[in-house]
Order: sequence, then structure tokens, then C-alpha cells
Amino acid sequence: MTLYHAFETIVVPLIVLACAVHVAGRYMPRTRERTKASLAAALGGASAPGWRGWLARRLSPTQAAGCASGCETSSGCNTCGSNTSGGSGSSAGGKASDEQVIRFVRKT
Repeated sequence: MTLYHAFETIVVPLIVLACAVHVAGRYMPRTRERTKASLAAALGGASAPGWRGWLARRLSPTQAAGCASGCETSSGCNTCGSNTSGGSGSSAGGKASDEQVIRFVRKT
């Protein structure tokens, strides 16, 4: 076995594993946040010294950021529909519509 084959044997599975972790985190955000919180607690929390404290602070759960964060609208968070509620979502008759406005934004 050459050095290239050994390198390829190590790097390709690491890339596949990283992609699998990314996809799992994207489609299972609650599980991702619970896992990150348990890892942060296992490292000793944010008050741990040195690199363990830095890593625990990076892994500790943050405020719910949106619909994919697992925050439900019935729990008072109201992040999923907050950008469509208000005067712009009502119809001409004064009744609020059930439609959500979709805005296309050009990335620069």
C-alpha cells in the first residue's frame, strides 16, 4: 500500500462522515442541540478551564433562531410566523388571511 492509498483510505471516510453529520444536523435540529448540550456538560460546562471551557461555550445551546430550531409557535416563541403577522398580511376586508408572504432576496 502506498502513501497515497493510505491517505485516501483515511480522508474519504472522514469526508463522508462529516457530510453525514452535517445532513443529520440539518434535518434533526432538536437532536443536534441535545447532543451539543450533553457534550458541553460532559466537558465540564462553560466554567471549565482552558480549551475544554472554550469548546463547552461553543457547544452550549443558544437562543432559538427560527423555524428549524425546534421552537414551536404554540410555546410562545412565535418565530415561524412572526415576519408575516401585522398589517401587511390582512386582506381588504380587514380579516387576517392565512397566506404567508414569500420574499425573494437577491444574494450579492
